Amino acid sequence: MKVGVRYWYKKGVALSEAELYERALKCFDKAIELETEDAEIWFRRGLSLFHTGNPEEAVRSFNESIRISPENAAALNNKGVALAKLNKTSEAKSCFDKAREIDPENPAIKLNLKISLDK
Repeated sequence: MKVGVRYWYKKGVALSEAELYERALKCFDKAIELETEDAEIWFRRGLSLFHTGNPEEAVRSFNESIRISPENAAALNNKGVALAKLNKTSEAKSCFDKAREIDPENPAIKLNLKISLDK
């Protein structure tokens, strides 16, 4: 039986929700091997990378998600958090600002902007 993209994606999401981020990453990587142009897979991979303490790689994954889906406010928001963690505050603020343009009522974006840049 051939295992497909959705299988690996769903397994990765489940592992991520169980806070098993390293294992989730392996699943997202397998999903990406099968489907390189899925913004949601790249986004979820970025979240897992961030939670494993790898904000630089998380930014790269969020960039892929944004490249595929430029209006992805969640990816921009989380890229901003990762950039702030890397002390790239100017770049982080740009991400938060763009995310707020796309989704102005999202309270998570406003909160992350405040937390990340008011260190």
